[in-house]
Amino acid sequence: MDHTPARDGGPPLRVLAVTGGHRVDVEAFHVMLEAICADRGWVWAHAVQPGAQRWLAPEHAGRWDAVVLHDIPGLYLRRGEEPRVEGPDPTVAEAVVKLLDLGQGLVVLHHALSAWPGWEGWAEAVGGRFLYRPGRLRGRQVPASGYRTARHAVDVVAPDHPVCAGVAGFELDDELYHAEVLADRVTPLLRTRADLDGAGFLDAHDVVRHGSSTGVTCAGRPPASDLVGWTTTAGASPVVFLQPGDGGPTFAHPAYRRLLGNALAWVASPQARADAAARPVPVGLPEGAHR
Repeated sequence: MDHTPARDGGPPLRVLAVTGGHRVDVEAFHVMLEAICADRGWVWAHAVQPGAQRWLAPEHAGRWDAVVLHDIPGLYLRRGEEPRVEGPDPTVAEAVVKLLDLGQGLVVLHHALSAWPGWEGWAEAVGGRFLYRPGRLRGRQVPASGYRTARHAVDVVAPDHPVCAGVAGFELDDELYHAEVLADRVTPLLRTRADLDGAGFLDAHDVVRHGSSTGVTCAGRPPASDLVGWTTTAGASPVVFLQPGDGGPTFAHPAYRRLLGNALAWVASPQARADAAARPVPVGLPEGAHR
């Protein structure tokens, strides 16, 4: 575990960062978290899936003020092989839902939108889903998602929200998604001006199972959503999703660091937790699990 020193004047915010299930530039990720936490006087720790899952359970409620997810549990990915959906085990899902019912602040980054593809309720909790193979969502069959890397402009559409404090429009080079966004469940924070035509996005299922693209794209589908940042509520927990976060250049970007720091502070704040508790949104459990 890595920690930053606390500042005087009260207990520091405690942040848990979770990775695993997909490659990430861990060194750059750590440098970013270290800088954010050192600047704000917080402490942080890093856990890796699958072992990290034990922290996401009701017995640890209150241990972490905010949890940031940059992981993909419930999915086996290896280039050249068919993506394989795994779980969640009913007891794992039950533990996560109980933790969310207790008000655990959550910040979800980038490819963590792909987590638990076998659990439709998790997509509702996060506000969307990136699929590495065709699947079902809200009772309908949906195709695999797509991705492309591009330099694009991001507009702040909720400048008065605490997550966006001190952040104006910015540009960055990062991966964009052609994925399912549950617009009726989320409050927009950020929108991209990028070209969102499906023809520009590689089909993720094609890339993974063949080891590289064979030329299959998302052509013929509706354009991707321009939403790349939002808030939502899962159980009694405030949640923020930030779609950027593919690697080192984004982790080093001042606007991104400011957004992530603000998001962690907001989901941990008494006001955000009180608002979520006042209007809880139940998270549906997978088949075989019980509340």
